[in-house]
Amino acid sequence: MNETHEELIQQLGGTLLDLVPETGWRRIDLVCSMTAPVRDLILTVIMDDGSRPAITPPEVLTVILAKLRALLYQPDRGTWFSARISMNPPGQIFFDYNNDHEPVLTRPMAPAHYAEDLRVFPRDPGHVPAWLRAKLATEGAN
Repeated sequence: MNETHEELIQQLGGTLLDLVPETGWRRIDLVCSMTAPVRDLILTVIMDDGSRPAITPPEVLTVILAKLRALLYQPDRGTWFSARISMNPPGQIFFDYNNDHEPVLTRPMAPAHYAEDLRVFPRDPGHVPAWLRAKLATEGAN
């Protein structure tokens, strides 16, 4: 079954809500940077008292985000490199996709990973961002 954007966002929201208590949290912030071979997630939960408990993002979030990335692919224009999903109580969800700017990563991504991503999600040359062209050219990955 092919899920819709709304269904995938609802799955993300439900999964994120399962990670926090029913009350006592102020914000959930999930930042995902992704290429076809590499997934990098940063999950931050802010409690009402300002504390930020360490919560490891479950693998199901990566699966849902990979589906969302594939769903939002536009032929010749590509898909997003990073996404931010935020929630406020009781379950209001916000999302923002970055299709053009270099993603902020917890660890560097090799140019070969970006080259693989362009193979899986092709873009015409006019839709390949300058930072990505430079990265691929310096490493000879294209």
